[in-house]
Amino acid sequence: MGFIMLLSGEPGVGKTLTAESVAEEMRQPLYIMSASELGETAVEVEEALEQVLELTSKWNAILLLDECDMFLEARSTSDIRRNRLVSIFLRQIEYYRGVMFLTSNRISDFDPAFESRIHLTIHYPALDIQSRLHVWKTFIQIGHLETKIRDKDLKALAKLELNGRQIKNIVKTARLLCKQERVPLAMEHIQMVLQVKKGSLL
Repeated sequence: MGFIMLLSGEPGVGKTLTAESVAEEMRQPLYIMSASELGETAVEVEEALEQVLELTSKWNAILLLDECDMFLEARSTSDIRRNRLVSIFLRQIEYYRGVMFLTSNRISDFDPAFESRIHLTIHYPALDIQSRLHVWKTFIQIGHLETKIRDKDLKALAKLELNGRQIKNIVKTARLLCKQERVPLAMEHIQMVLQVKKGSLL
C-alpha cells in the first residue's frame, strides 16, 4: 500500500525540506520532479508519469512531485483538456505503492476525488520572525563551522522578509565567500550577498 502526502504553502516554507528529511530518516533516495516536467498533453503526462512511478518503484525511492496545483484543482465543465489531465493523474497515483509527496503553492479549489487518495495533508504558514530566526540559525550552524555571527545579528536578519529557500541560498553563497578568504563566516559576508541580491545592506 502506498502513502501519499500533500504539502501546501508558499515557496520556501519547508515543503521540500520535509520530504528530504523523511527520505533521510527512511534511508531511501529522494526523486524530485516538477509537475510541469510531465508535459502538457494528456498523452505526454500519462507516459511521463508512468515512467517516473516505475523508476521510483524500481529504485525504492521516495517521489516528490513539486508544484502540482494544475492537477489538484477541481475539474470543471469549461476546461475539458485539464479535466483529462486531472483524471490521468488520479488514476496513476491511485495504484502507486510507494511514498509520494505532492507540493502545492496554493489550492483554491481542491478536487474532492483526491480526498480518498491523499493520506495526509500539511499546510505550511508563511514564516514569521521567530521562524526565520530558527531558519537562519539552522543553516548557519550546518557543519558546525566557525562563525562570528552573533545572536543580535541573527535577530536583525530574521526581520528581513525572506523565505527559507532564499535564506538557504544566501548562507550558502556567504559560506563560499568566507571559504575563498579562508576566514570564519561573518556578518560582512551575509551583508555582501544581501547587497548583491537586494541592493541594500542591513
